[in-house]
Amino acid sequence: MLTFTQAVIRTADLVGINTSTDSQDLLNIQQDINQGLRLFKNASRRYWTRKEVSTSLIQNQQYYTFPMDAVRVTEVRANSSGLDFPILQVDSEAMFNRINIIPAMTINLPMYYWIRGRNEIGLWPIPSQTTSAGLIISYEPRLGDMSLSDTTTTTVTVTNNSVSVTAPSTSFLTNMVGMWFSVTDGSDGNWYQITGATATTLTLENYYQGPTETSASCIIASAPDIPEDYHLGLMYYAAFNFFMKRNELGSATLYKGLFEDLLQQYKEVYAAKTTGQVQASIDDYRYSLFTLPPNPIT
Repeated sequence: MLTFTQAVIRTADLVGINTSTDSQDLLNIQQDINQGLRLFKNASRRYWTRKEVSTSLIQNQQYYTFPMDAVRVTEVRANSSGLDFPILQVDSEAMFNRINIIPAMTINLPMYYWIRGRNEIGLWPIPSQTTSAGLIISYEPRLGDMSLSDTTTTTVTVTNNSVSVTAPSTSFLTNMVGMWFSVTDGSDGNWYQITGATATTLTLENYYQGPTETSASCIIASAPDIPEDYHLGLMYYAAFNFFMKRNELGSATLYKGLFEDLLQQYKEVYAAKTTGQVQASIDDYRYSLFTLPPNPIT
């Protein structure tokens, strides 16, 4: 995996700037690397970053606010007694207003939703009672910028098959959530995303696979959360923009071509969530007990 800091340094080397003195150029490179990552994420329709939140359905409340990082809704569901029921989208404001003319129905599960503006969702029928975690929204999140430098100044205790990483003193920061962790002594080559952080403990998203160690050197870093095969594409995009701003069209064309080649490969490989079809597709209908064979199949 190429960390954000490593990508910035390698891009600076590609275009020939000094990381110690050319501060504005370095800032531009950082911004362009983040923009390149967005282009890769959008190419795969953000499958890698889908998020889901739930909130309570409130009695007599029709409109609810989206999370601040929501860009586009994927699916809306209502939960009742542990079962999720899809809510259908109404595309136009006029149609939603027509539905609202229908007399109130005594029903707690909304059947339709409409998106008002950029950050509100309206439900119909209006919930007739409050239901905890009754509204579930899946969405594409806004992508945050990578900005933090690598941290390599601490040693930690790691335990095989555990999600906890501990430090002997105050070594971690709460803003490390979302960053990536790896040991650097060669005992385990995996990267683990951090889902929780206190001053002395990190919580990993997956169980640590390496051997137990009480004084392991490590790195904590921001990193692109796309497959490592395409990390160079972010550097190529930043180099392309660097040379375009200087009207050096030959170099700009070279790096634009390298970027677009990797982006096209990425689209072809990761436009779908899976590597292949493992079973026949299932049509969207309810199964009927009357269509089952009368006897066991042998």
